[in-house]
Order: sequence, then C-alpha cells, then structure tokens
Amino acid sequence: MAFKAQQLKKGLFDIHGLEDFVERKVHEVMQALGLGAKSKPAVARPAPAKVKAPAPKKAKVAAVKAPAVDALAVVLSALDASPKKAALVKAGKQKDQLLRSLIPLYLTRDAQVEVSSGVTSRFWAKFGVTFAAPNAAKALREHAGYSKRTKSGNQITPNGVKYVEGALAGKKG
Repeated sequence: MAFKAQQLKKGLFDIHGLEDFVERKVHEVMQALGLGAKSKPAVARPAPAKVKAPAPKKAKVAAVKAPAVDALAVVLSALDASPKKAALVKAGKQKDQLLRSLIPLYLTRDAQVEVSSGVTSRFWAKFGVTFAAPNAAKALREHAGYSKRTKSGNQITPNGVKYVEGALAGKKG
C-alpha cells in the first residue's frame, strides 16, 4: 500500500490513501469477528489531481572547511607552549572580564582557529575560573578596538595585544 503525503499550508500534511487503508483494516477485523457485513470494502477513491508543488528553495550551502579543529585544544596547546603561561593564568584569575576574553585570542593570534565565547568560557573553567560565555562576548562587544569580528571569528587587534602585555607587565592598558 502506497501513501502519498502532500504538504498543505501552515505545516499541515494531507496523506492520500490513509483513509482507504484504515477502512479496509477495520472491515477485515470486523469480518474476522463476524460483526460486519459480508460485502466487499468500499471501492478505493480516485486520487485527487496532482498539484505541482513549488520548487524547494535552495538551502544555503555551508562553506566547506578543513577538518574540524578543536579550538579549545589549540588554545590549551598554545598556552602550554607559551613562556608566559603562569603569568597568563594568574592574570586571567583577576576580575577583569576584558582581559579574560582577550587572553585566548592573544594565545591564538597566529593560529587560524575560531575562538568563540564558549571556547573562552571552557578555557577558563580548566583553571577554576567561572567565566560565562555571554560575559566574554559582552566584554569584547563593549570594548571596541581590542578585538575585531572577522568571518573566521574574533581576532585580537594590536591594541588588544598591548592591553594583555600591559596586564602581564603589571600595568593596565
């Protein structure tokens, strides 16, 4: 038994052939129980004229990227390779949300990886610092000039590099 589904307005569907199928099954059950008439089931109704469905809209094809890179792993490996590792972690434990948001961007400024606010949040969680992702995004948004949005995510600017290096040196940017 073949059913044909047709999408109607507002997300509803009309399934052709379903009513005939149900009627036949009910008739078979009633005959098996001896309750129904001994006549044949109703003749199948002719299918309504086919309505040509509008051509589906082409979905935007996502850009094919290189194999997915774990941004958190890249940031952590950049931190391990950094000679300023202890100073960066200590600076991130200060109550400076802009600095916390900029440090992962600072570490990956030469790498081609997208460091999102979620990656920043998970990065600081590894060091016991509670830093919610919305706070990271807000800090970068409110302090214009320290990072810039590109198609590959946030990138630190020279002003942002100066701010982080100034914080590491003990003075704020």
